Amino acid sequence: MNLMMLAAWVQAMPDMRSMSWWLPSGAARDIVWWAVFSLNLLVLLWLLWKMLYGGKKWNIPMMLRGRGEMIRQEIEGAEKAHQQAEARLAEIETRITNLPAEIAALEKEAAAEAALEYARVVEESRREAERILLLGKQEIEAASKLAQKELKGLAAALAVDLAGQQIRERLTPEEDEAVVRAALASMSFDSGRPN
Repeated sequence: MNLMMLAAWVQAMPDMRSMSWWLPSGAARDIVWWAVFSLNLLVLLWLLWKMLYGGKKWNIPMMLRGRGEMIRQEIEGAEKAHQQAEARLAEIETRITNLPAEIAALEKEAAAEAALEYARVVEESRREAERILLLGKQEIEAASKLAQKELKGLAAALAVDLAGQQIRERLTPEEDEAVVRAALASMSFDSGRPN
């Protein structure tokens, strides 16, 4: 339908040569018109060739190849990323499927560590209890020796007091004086000093 409309439009247009008022009339008009038309066509073709093949910075095939290469690289990068994502997903799925076994292993390891820690604490507590018991025994023995020493001292003091009391009860003043004299007599004096 569009083609038919284009054909109808071209037929409805007047001849371009009749619109060129600046052209001379007659046969020269056709020659000049064809020369201008040919020159325009050549310039258009030269520009198209320059844009398509001749330009170094701006070359349509080179741009299309560059764009195609860039698209290919992006597709390769996307493919690599997709493969990495699939590998990561497979790894995660494997870990998820192995999760119950990992949890059981962790629980077993934690139970073993707890048992070892319990045994260590029990052993440490036993050693501490033995140390405290030993210290207690040592303190009891020291207190017992001290009490025995004090008891012996007390017994000796009581014996001396008891002996003194018995001596005082039995010794009369005359006997006391005789004992003192005998003690003084048994002492020898050298140069007026007792030995």
